[in-house]
Amino acid sequence: MPESVEKKLKLPKLGQIGYVVKDVDKAVSYYRDTLGIRPWMLLDERPEPCIEKGKEVHPLLRIALAYTGSIQLELIQVVEGESIHLNHPAESPWRVHHLGFMVQDIERRLNTCRKLGIGVLQRGTIKDIGFTVDYAYLDTVNEAGVVIEFIQWRMGAMPLPVNRLVFNTLCLAGSGNFLKGRVVK
Repeated sequence: MPESVEKKLKLPKLGQIGYVVKDVDKAVSYYRDTLGIRPWMLLDERPEPCIEKGKEVHPLLRIALAYTGSIQLELIQVVEGESIHLNHPAESPWRVHHLGFMVQDIERRLNTCRKLGIGVLQRGTIKDIGFTVDYAYLDTVNEAGVVIEFIQWRMGAMPLPVNRLVFNTLCLAGSGNFLKGRVVK
């Protein structure tokens, strides 16, 4: 990435690696039982709104989230509907789909991307667990070999920094049926 682009985007450290999988439950079992990665937060979500290449879509996604070190792993299974995740190359059942960056200012960053000629493939909002997650997949596959994602968690209008500590706290709360989804330890 040219230095001027890097300075304009001012990305934080990598926060997430996202994989498209055929079966989230099977994948979670493997990561948990073989690699010891836990706890997992599992959610069935329909991002609303979800705009993909200028068109509204309504996918149902099964999402699993966990941390390994300071990196969040996201496993995504498309349960129904259209989604950019289905367009990902199918050479392997385990595919890196995106690299995610946890940001506090998604609108400003997307404005910068527009000025730099970086398009948005999909943009959506997920409301769950008492929080809102705004995300945007950038059109970076040709340049980076992978989709780059901006992720902003909010509580009301206030941006919320998400890290392993916050995530584990949410998982503990989820054990008490706070979550719409479920926690797998």
